[in-house]
Amino acid sequence: MRPGARLGLALLTLALLIFCFAYWWLSNLAHEIADSVMLLALSRHVINNRFWWRQLRAGRWTAERAVTTALTLLVALDVLVLLGTSLAISQSLLAALPRPALFTLREVHWFAAYWLIPLAALHLGLNAGRIGRLLRQVGMPATPWALRLGLCVLLALVALQGLASGGLLGLWPRLGFRYSLAMWDFNAAAWPFFLHWGAVIGLFSGIGLALASAIRRQARST
Repeated sequence: MRPGARLGLALLTLALLIFCFAYWWLSNLAHEIADSVMLLALSRHVINNRFWWRQLRAGRWTAERAVTTALTLLVALDVLVLLGTSLAISQSLLAALPRPALFTLREVHWFAAYWLIPLAALHLGLNAGRIGRLLRQVGMPATPWALRLGLCVLLALVALQGLASGGLLGLWPRLGFRYSLAMWDFNAAAWPFFLHWGAVIGLFSGIGLALASAIRRQARST
């Protein structure tokens, strides 16, 4: 797959992940369709990176590689849980079948979905270098120092907003496997919901980017 298409696929996957959280704004069928397309896009992403999976046991292990691999495996595990529970609780495919553990399965699906947001965003931040190389392959020029500084300031502001947005969306208690009374009122406004999730992704992407930079600096100093 060409670099531009790979970047587009990653953006589509993130957009669909956020879109799926608007369950009470969508019909159940629309949610399941978006969920299915997102999982297909993730499958294609795995296929695009099959060389990485084949080389998992080869080469020298560095701190950066260990952290990146551990996070990637956590993302893969979360996606598998999400896929399994999506099929098990589907109202379109299995509504007529008896499902005695339906409540528990819905809880597992719910918390797996919320955990996928920070895991995917951290994955994005840790792989910012690879994303930069793909952007250069599609013709984006090198970023001047002043612009890079401006982007860092912007990302810091987005991260601060992400802290507040996580509270508005009820994300923080749910990451601790606790319930939250926070429910978005889509009748009042829909588009801020997606912007708040974008800020949360910016927060965790920034954490991933900072972590990758710190690991590289530590490696250079040793």
